[in-house]
Amino acid sequence: MTTVFASAVPVSAALTPVPRLRLTRRGRLVFTTLAAVPLVIVAVSFAMNGGAAGATDSAAGTDLMSYTTDSGIVTTLTYFPTDVGSARFITVEPGQTLWDLAEDISPADDPRDVVADIKRLNALAVETLQPGQRLEIPSDS
Repeated sequence: MTTVFASAVPVSAALTPVPRLRLTRRGRLVFTTLAAVPLVIVAVSFAMNGGAAGATDSAAGTDLMSYTTDSGIVTTLTYFPTDVGSARFITVEPGQTLWDLAEDISPADDPRDVVADIKRLNALAVETLQPGQRLEIPSDS
């Protein structure tokens, strides 16, 4: 009489080694660097933009302002008016647009031209204004 024992685990599965993830020293260095790069970028951007936010040096005619755009980009604008005495600045109120400003400061001129002048004077890449933002307006307006 022959007795047969049935195993719950197939013989081929029991002999197959389980692969294990092993990181070499170089692999750990790569993963650490990849994790640290965004942190370094954030720290550098805060160091560069955080200290300049709202700083004003009116004697030299320099005005630095930092703003966060809708896309989350922090922008620092630097103004160097050539003649501080003749430069005219306004402070943006909530809900105010460049088009509104153009119509208010120069109703007789084409608003598109005035908006283009304001954007050029203030180095604005976008037309979105932030409440409290200080803008230089054209002196001929």
